[in-house]
Amino acid sequence: MMKNNLIFSDFLKVVFSNFDKKGVTSGLVSICIEIPCIDLIDVYEFFIDKYSFSSFWEQDNKMSYIALEKCKYITLEGPKKLQVAKEFNSCNFKNIIDLTDKNESSALSKIIYFFSFSENVKKKYTLCDVPDLEAILPKILVIKNNNNCWLRINAYVDDKSSLRTLIEELWTIRNQILSLRNHKSKNSLNYPIMNYFEDSLELSNNKLNQLINKGIQLVDEGILEKIVLASRVKIEIKNKLDLINILKKLKTNQPNTCRYVWKRNSKEIIFGASPEKLFSLTKHNLVLEAIAGTVSSDLNPDELLKSYKDIQEHDYVIKYLIKCLDVLKINNFTKSPLKVTSFGDISHLQTLLCSKIDNICPFDLLKILHPSPAVCGSPKKEAMNWINTLESFSRGNYASPIGWVDSEGNSEFRVAIRGARYFDQNLEFTAGAGIVKGSIAKKEIDEIKLKFNSLLKQIFIIKTIK
Repeated sequence: MMKNNLIFSDFLKVVFSNFDKKGVTSGLVSICIEIPCIDLIDVYEFFIDKYSFSSFWEQDNKMSYIALEKCKYITLEGPKKLQVAKEFNSCNFKNIIDLTDKNESSALSKIIYFFSFSENVKKKYTLCDVPDLEAILPKILVIKNNNNCWLRINAYVDDKSSLRTLIEELWTIRNQILSLRNHKSKNSLNYPIMNYFEDSLELSNNKLNQLINKGIQLVDEGILEKIVLASRVKIEIKNKLDLINILKKLKTNQPNTCRYVWKRNSKEIIFGASPEKLFSLTKHNLVLEAIAGTVSSDLNPDELLKSYKDIQEHDYVIKYLIKCLDVLKINNFTKSPLKVTSFGDISHLQTLLCSKIDNICPFDLLKILHPSPAVCGSPKKEAMNWINTLESFSRGNYASPIGWVDSEGNSEFRVAIRGARYFDQNLEFTAGAGIVKGSIAKKEIDEIKLKFNSLLKQIFIIKTIK
């Protein structure tokens, strides 16, 4: 790994030497340099308006990154999204010429992905629809893991002249990042809530009540074991979205989450703080996570451990994950004790399944794991059909997989929940609740309101929704 105390001339010589050793004259190159440890939110604040596309991924004391601009990308609207993603992944990592002497695992090249929840049969591809697949090899990656940081750049070069131009661009970005160590954040604004948000929620309550009662009926009649039904509320936001302030508040107020941003452009941004890992795969260590059962952290969260309804809801997820492992012929795994984990003002039941595995494809994992009963239901196919029938909107990216795969096959995908979509000066909030035997409509509606309120407090000054 190129050390952060290199001077430019030495850095240039090392990269040129590695380029010569590869025996190539052109191609898709990747260059990485170690940099002093920095705060990713401060870096993102500096760069966010300089690039049309960006993505942000931050976890406490775990690998985090900022992705800026697209080097290679594909967008798909239609079926076979996982197959297309797998081919895109394989093709690009096969062609990358890495000009770095030695790569730390966290600093490896990464392709980032965002999928739609499903190929919705009701979808008519209006301007409000999201792609079924977005796969991006970022041009610039700022990576952080614990107290180590790296800067990576990916681009196609025609010759040594264009390679030098790329190295100079990387060095300029490096110097800009280093200058931020004495940077003071801008004073952020906080917006009062629009008065009609609560009115919008109240207007949706009758429809939501009908929706939840239909879900309860399907479960009571034995048609489904579990179904997760969601509500969506949209409000207009006239001020510029203060995304950096929101990220700071999410980091402080919603620990144990993964704060994520997918900024398609200045007019369309998806952001949130996901408590739910779909899976992580690192050096042959596979971790699956079951998150289900919900209560406000202001109450006694440990009561979840005594709630038959919540434990039942959680058990459907655990059984599903174990079944998935069986299909993948992964029989050796350990299951953590059931516990309650707080993600700020919301607590959930949590169980981890861990296994040592060899040669498994992240896209095969995605294919079988998503959507889990935590965001869909059981049986999966029947629950999915009822979701498409009962919900009045396409879920889009809500509850869909978002994540990354690196050049060695390490990967992590989260479930894109506890977030919002900013689109055309509107904020679109989506939240759901899991319905099983014993579910009570009012409690499920209160759970959805709790999830709405949890995010709203990070964006507006509001009174608690009652």
